[in-house]
Amino acid sequence: MDSIHNFAPEIQQGISGYLRYLSREGFRRPVVKNVGALLHGMLKKHDVHVSVLGRSLEEPISPKKTEERLQRNLRRDGLGERLIAAHGRKNGATIRRKRYCIIDLSDIQKRYATQMEGLCRVRDGDQSTHKTLVIGNGYWWLNAVMADETGVVPVYSEVYSLDYEGHARTSENTKILGAVRAVHAIHPEAVHVLDRGGDRSAILDSMCDGGRQFIIRGQNQRSLRLHRDSAQATNIKELARRVRLTTCYRSSRGEVFDVGMRRVYYGDIPLWLVVSKRRRGGLSWYLTNVDGSRAEIMNTVMEGYGLRWRIEEYHRQIKQDYGLESIRLRSYTAIRNMGVLVMLAASFCARLPDHMVIKMIAMAGRLPRRRLSDMPAYPLYMIVAAVALVLETTVKRRPKPLRIRKREFCQLTLNFRTF
Repeated sequence: MDSIHNFAPEIQQGISGYLRYLSREGFRRPVVKNVGALLHGMLKKHDVHVSVLGRSLEEPISPKKTEERLQRNLRRDGLGERLIAAHGRKNGATIRRKRYCIIDLSDIQKRYATQMEGLCRVRDGDQSTHKTLVIGNGYWWLNAVMADETGVVPVYSEVYSLDYEGHARTSENTKILGAVRAVHAIHPEAVHVLDRGGDRSAILDSMCDGGRQFIIRGQNQRSLRLHRDSAQATNIKELARRVRLTTCYRSSRGEVFDVGMRRVYYGDIPLWLVVSKRRRGGLSWYLTNVDGSRAEIMNTVMEGYGLRWRIEEYHRQIKQDYGLESIRLRSYTAIRNMGVLVMLAASFCARLPDHMVIKMIAMAGRLPRRRLSDMPAYPLYMIVAAVALVLETTVKRRPKPLRIRKREFCQLTLNFRTF
């Protein structure tokens, strides 16, 4: 390929293939048309403003009418849930190739918004520290991505407000468990990785009863038993200090950890307590129920939790590239559906073939020194920018009139060689 324009047919075919799949899944034609328009606009402009997405379509009607049509589609109840389910069924093979499912919460801050439906008080992750907690208006944002050393594939996303939905009907635990169930239905062998706070009784009970594999970083509040028939429970921090660190583990980033493990009991359920200590850091401990030898379990825990940083990169990339925190929609349903569409756009970029990604990034001029060694460990920033450049350079060709197309179809054309 000698031009960035040559990637456009493959990208457009990927979008069209996804829309044809939605049609086969029972989505109505207007819904498919508008979902395709929103996805194409996001990939082209990587923006969440409906006015920007509408203008990017360059339809031969008033931009105001296009914007009104797209907003009506975003207000459809249940659209986001149906799109997530269809995304999982269509890309199940790609999702099952990755072992670890990283689940984490983030926030969407709307500091100056007053008219958006469902605004609630959420923790500001950018401004808060260990000593200072900053609370602002906004929404909670839950994500699940399948991850390994080669990259991530977004599989679940939900924007929600506990104040709007009601604490009596839903909670953070029910939202996390909903994401776990959605991923487990697609990939039963996935190992779910959760950060601190995931060792709550409601989450642990559901994980163990449902037979789902997990790696959860523990907090100080949890107490566990050393023997199944023992009535005495010991604080998990004290148990972690007693574990002998007998194994050396080196992460993909080159950090060295001393690791050890022992059997503990959560009620009558046997779990493994894996403890690690960075050579120049503190002690960390994890609860897991994965199977295997001691060496395999410790390696799985360290590898799985070591990939958790990828979802933090994903959160930052979505907010930076798509401007999710600048979303301007009044309807709570539209806000939730927009969050799902952003996830679908990011997933489309993440699933592009490797050979195509390398060529496209190089030809788009995104490598600083035009060397493949400059490719970062998380290349989605470059991929999103390259896809946008490809779609920006394509232009719509005016279709030929029907009478000319009929004439060309019926006419026999021969290639005469000139001498």
